[in-house]
This record gives sequence, structure tokens and C-alpha cells, in this order.
Amino acid sequence: MILMLQVYLNFKNEAADAIAFYETVFDVKNDGIMRFADAPEDPEHPTPEAWKDLIINASMTIEGVPVMFSDVPDGMGLTFVEGNNVSLVVTTEDEEKIDRIFSRLSEGGTVTMPLGETFWAKKYGMLVDKFGINWMLNCYSES
Repeated sequence: MILMLQVYLNFKNEAADAIAFYETVFDVKNDGIMRFADAPEDPEHPTPEAWKDLIINASMTIEGVPVMFSDVPDGMGLTFVEGNNVSLVVTTEDEEKIDRIFSRLSEGGTVTMPLGETFWAKKYGMLVDKFGINWMLNCYSES
């Protein structure tokens, strides 16, 4: 039996923009996008017109980690909270790569700890990207 940990990110009507952004940051392509309009119609719970172009589910693999995306439109019954309850961590031994990723993710975001040497990493930094997602980036010394 395979046990897999996945990351699921919710956005306030910005999932498509976030996916496009992360595709360029990590040089990957999404594995597929399903919009609310693609879901089977339920006459008892019709999909509001305003939701039809929003993303109900999408996925991509970032640095070997499956990441799923969804919009949380108003009236869905879920409370969307942009906050610090989840951080995504990128770890590598490639200093050039960590510099590039940190720089791209910080565009339009807020750096909470600049990349710098720590007692556990050659470089470590934290930021909140322009979509409110918290990131921690580690660069370990090459072995």
C-alpha cells in the first residue's frame, strides 16, 4: 500500500493565476484543470453562473511533490482564510536554484526572512507569496 502526502491549496478566485505563476516559477506544467462548469449538473444544487470558470480541482507536481489547487467561491459553504496555517518547503543542494526560486516567489509578495546562512542550512529564507502562501526555502551544503 502506498501512502502519499499531498498539498492542497485553496484560493479566493485566483487558482488559475496561481497555477500559471507556479508553472513559471518551477518550470512545470499542470496535470489537468477541472472547472466548476466541468462538474456534472445537479438539479438540486445548480452551479452558480459566477462559479463556472473557477477551478474546482487542478494539480501539478512541484519538485516531486503533488500539489492540488481549488477556488473557494463565496457561498460554497467553506470559509476561506488566507493565513499562516500551511507552509510549503522547498529543499535542495543547488544554491543557484534556491536563489532563483526565492527571487521569483518573492515577486509581489513579502519576504519574512531573507535568504541567509543558518546553523542548519547554507541558505534558508521565508516569504509569503503574492497569493498569501507561506514558503520556507532550504539550501543544504553539497555532500
